[in-house]
Amino acid sequence: MNKVLKLIFITFLFCFLCINSSCFAANNEEYIRVGLLQGQTSIVISAENDFVIKDVDNNKNYKFSKANNVNIHQSERKVYIDKKGRETTTLIIAVKNNEPVTVNNKRYRGSLIIQPHKAGLTVINRVSLEDYLRGVVPKEMPTDWAKEALKAQAVAARTFTLYNRADRKHTKEGFDVCATTDCQVYSGISVETTSSDNAIKATRGQILTYSNEPICSVFHAASGGFTENSEDVWKVTVPYLRAVDDSTEQSPYAEWQTQISIEDFSDTIAKQYKDIGTIKEIDVSNFPQGLKKNSKPKSIKFIGSDNKSMELTATQIRSMLGLKSNNFSLELIQDKKKITNDKKLKITSPDKTILQINGKGLGHRLGMSQWGAKALADKGQNYKQILQHYYTDVKLKTIY
Repeated sequence: MNKVLKLIFITFLFCFLCINSSCFAANNEEYIRVGLLQGQTSIVISAENDFVIKDVDNNKNYKFSKANNVNIHQSERKVYIDKKGRETTTLIIAVKNNEPVTVNNKRYRGSLIIQPHKAGLTVINRVSLEDYLRGVVPKEMPTDWAKEALKAQAVAARTFTLYNRADRKHTKEGFDVCATTDCQVYSGISVETTSSDNAIKATRGQILTYSNEPICSVFHAASGGFTENSEDVWKVTVPYLRAVDDSTEQSPYAEWQTQISIEDFSDTIAKQYKDIGTIKEIDVSNFPQGLKKNSKPKSIKFIGSDNKSMELTATQIRSMLGLKSNNFSLELIQDKKKITNDKKLKITSPDKTILQINGKGLGHRLGMSQWGAKALADKGQNYKQILQHYYTDVKLKTIY
């Protein structure tokens, strides 16, 4: 069976495997395929009601009661359901009355798809978008925060999910989104709360669009006072990801500090980029701090002892050193004295010099600041105002 026909077959198969019509939500609700696990040699499946495991290739159903724990494992080209092994490409697990299914002791709504690969089994959760969000929003934002902040988070997360699906980032792996920070953290039923569920229900089907398409509604923990233009982080201009003032934000990451010796910093640049020798000068003239609209991409130039140089963006430095954010300034501590300058930092004694990084915020600082959203909600702004503040020239659209 070719891939297109198999996809069509699997789609219709969900209709027949479900015991009643509750398998599908009303009003054309979206469904998402979430990659839960990859590279697994074996998994254990159970459910809260009777369930069926359908071997698609062999057109065979395995029926189990809710009391069963079923071991599924892969050995070479065969997939074994308990002790029964066959060559197959797809197993589908559906539970009576669409009740939760458990994978390795973690409970999920919706159905499961299991596919063998060379590296092991891939486990995919096919779940409605709204039920998926119930396992996402509580992981992305504290659920005791103001309801308007949680509603803003629900809309941002819903939009980001549909953007990722359209971007086809994980299509070759057989799913739309992963369950980690690479997409959004998804933990299923165990994290669901009343407050986050209410925020999801209150914004049901609402997404942010630009030119009538779901936006890349990225978010982060804390901006440190202002968010960034996309080109200063990704080197690509995204019209709705514009720097905005975030001075009302109050977070535990308002200020942070770290230090590294100039010799260690020089070695780090040599290992990750190129060897420019021991750094003797740092040019920060093209590294403005604060919110400056229409500014050029920010970068810092490091001049080495052999007159070679390396220019790095704040985002590259953040990645290289594992910093909390790209919102920082630099100063030197040389012979126990602080050296600051608006444009250039001269290093005369590298073995006695420390580079001090003074920073603010946590995350990439694009799109919505979660601590900023909390501050705005605490001041009385609603979720629509919060979203319009962080995403420029976007529209709120209800898709179902």
